[in-house]
Amino acid sequence: MSDKYSTSPISQEILHPVTATGVRDQKYFLHGFLFAITILSTLFWGAFMMLSHEHTMQMVTNHASAKMIDEVSFFRQVWRSPGLLYKGVAYSFAIMLVLFAHEMGHYLACCYYRINATLPFFLPAPIMTGTFGAFIKIRSPFPNRRSLFDVGLAGPIAGFVVMIPFLYFGLKWSIQVPPSMISGDTIQFGDPLILKIFSHFMMKPEMETYIHPMAFAAWFACLATSLNLLPIAQLDGGHVSYALFGKRAYIITWVFFFGVLGLAIHGFFVSWTAGFQWLFYTAMLLVLKKIAGFRHPPTLDEEMPIGFARKVWGVIALIVFILTFMPVTIFS
Repeated sequence: MSDKYSTSPISQEILHPVTATGVRDQKYFLHGFLFAITILSTLFWGAFMMLSHEHTMQMVTNHASAKMIDEVSFFRQVWRSPGLLYKGVAYSFAIMLVLFAHEMGHYLACCYYRINATLPFFLPAPIMTGTFGAFIKIRSPFPNRRSLFDVGLAGPIAGFVVMIPFLYFGLKWSIQVPPSMISGDTIQFGDPLILKIFSHFMMKPEMETYIHPMAFAAWFACLATSLNLLPIAQLDGGHVSYALFGKRAYIITWVFFFGVLGLAIHGFFVSWTAGFQWLFYTAMLLVLKKIAGFRHPPTLDEEMPIGFARKVWGVIALIVFILTFMPVTIFS
């Protein structure tokens, strides 16, 4: 996820050179605790999804109905037999590695530019993903727009690259069934362009797909990547946008904010679930605006040119955004 600021660009820290990423200031116990809890939550939901996947496979193989387990019943089973969590290893490993790569991309870029930043904070969640993502906290201003660009883009690119093999194997292990076997109340997921490309070569178009938990991890990684690459305020895409366009990025922020609001309105014409998803993202952006504003803080050296190579990487960032973006995320 995007990084957070704890210092204002007009604070006294600007008057002193940035030294290095703090080592003694890290809250190792908190980082480790959140990391462990997030592993547990992703193991739980990964195991639940894997059990559902196995039930579907049994239904397809035996041409018979298989009783699906609900979340509460599964929790009771896990409470009695914690060993069941091993079924969630594939999902947990995939999603945690993608999140770790994303945040370490930011963190290592901060280390390179001697920007004071925390280690990643992982966020467990009581919902199907098992996590709300992760973030690092940047505690000193950016030296220049080059450093801002590199720190902002390093995370999404690292996470995207790590996600690709999980997408491949997740689709390879997914189950395809005739459309007649799909119940009307099944939750469906939007397809990012990269998933459509992989599916074109790997899946039968006339069949419906029950995705493997690892493929769901890749899907969630696409969602997180595209949302973070929105060129809004202090999201990762906002960093890249400000590094490339300077103060004009403020206009881009508002254009994309209203674009997100428009997607929420469009979503309600698809289903209540789809509309609520984008309405929730719109609300989160308003919270971000309330906390930090939509104007990106300036760097210490605004005059240093960004360079041609980073403009090329800006195009690559746009391509990654297009490949991972979903106009409709979840619908029923």
